[in-house]
Amino acid sequence: MALVYIDDLLEGMVLAEDLLTPSGRFVLAAGASIKADQLKLLKSWGVVEAHIEDAGLNQEGEQQASAGEEHASRVESFLSERFALNDLEQEPIATLFRHVTRRLSIKCQKGLDLKALPVSGGTDDVSDVPAPLTVNQLLKGAVELVSLPTVYSHIVELLSRSNTSSHHLARVIDKDANLSVRLLRLANSSFYGFSGKVDSVSRAISLLGNNELTHLVLGISVIRQFRNIPSEQIDMESFWRHSIRCGLFARILAEQLGEKDSEKYFTGGLLHDIGRLVMLDRMPLQYACAVNLARHDKLPMYRAEQDCLKTDHSIIGKLLAEKWRLSPTLIRMIGHHHSPRLAHFAKEACLVHIADVFAHACSEEILLIKEVPELYLQAWVETGLSPEMIAPAIQKVDNEFRQIVAIFFDEAGSGDKL
Repeated sequence: MALVYIDDLLEGMVLAEDLLTPSGRFVLAAGASIKADQLKLLKSWGVVEAHIEDAGLNQEGEQQASAGEEHASRVESFLSERFALNDLEQEPIATLFRHVTRRLSIKCQKGLDLKALPVSGGTDDVSDVPAPLTVNQLLKGAVELVSLPTVYSHIVELLSRSNTSSHHLARVIDKDANLSVRLLRLANSSFYGFSGKVDSVSRAISLLGNNELTHLVLGISVIRQFRNIPSEQIDMESFWRHSIRCGLFARILAEQLGEKDSEKYFTGGLLHDIGRLVMLDRMPLQYACAVNLARHDKLPMYRAEQDCLKTDHSIIGKLLAEKWRLSPTLIRMIGHHHSPRLAHFAKEACLVHIADVFAHACSEEILLIKEVPELYLQAWVETGLSPEMIAPAIQKVDNEFRQIVAIFFDEAGSGDKL
């Protein structure tokens, strides 16, 4: 019996087990021979893989399986080091590892060189490093870092008034051409899937709703405000690529659970590491020591930050979010994505924690350290997610990622900048 992914299924292959959709819906019975017209239908239903009888593998299927196994062996060795902080025998890590291995193996078959994967950020040995700044010192000065984006503040102020209409909000947003363009591109993207062309900010606001609007404006404005922080310790494009991937995972996993207002999960994931940018900007040499310690001792970055800097980026991010008077939900996502236990395993903190792990695991770029953060099993259990939800989530993130990156960053809209 062989486990064959949907893209490798061929006409005539025979099922070794009943085939179900990720939601548990019965599709085909064990012993059925797959027909050509069923392959597209299986994809549309979200089927990711199927157990196939060895006798049902024709020569082409056997060749595909052999080539895949050759690449998978190298990829497994590479990923085993990346997943060193996690138990590969424990669910959901076992399923995540399997799907990430398959995903990366396909990329290797298409020419990806594992040895050439970029490591974002890094530093040489440093000496004469000043003492780390205190939390209060980090959040004072540098007004452009600790001030809430002006457009977002204005929108929140308008929404506090009972007589504010979408036209009032549109007038504020229309004054910011860059923001207007990005909102319209988002409204017309597969991210939302609205029917018909959305050709005005006012129309976009009516369709999105006030909560969605405020979260999107916050995300776009913060990225723009923090985007070009000069830093020798981290590549900013890689930082925001990870953040977008985390936001997409948080939103998609929340949707799978039937959560309302899933846009807040995207924004929470997008901003989860915002405290790190403050630390990188305000004490770059001290942060370099934390990176060195994390790499040398194979520690999670937040642990190395705590050891070297007496605080970590989630704490700084939480305090910044409180200073900005963001919602308690966003504060929990930002402040507890490494410590969901301290948020009493609130679902929003757990989902961003899981999304962060998934985003690191699915990235071809390595951000600061190669190890994927540890996933806390209790956080997984508290959400009610199941391993069967992992593959569809990865597929959907991959489908949406480049489009969202282009909308948030690429002025020309080509998508090639990040």
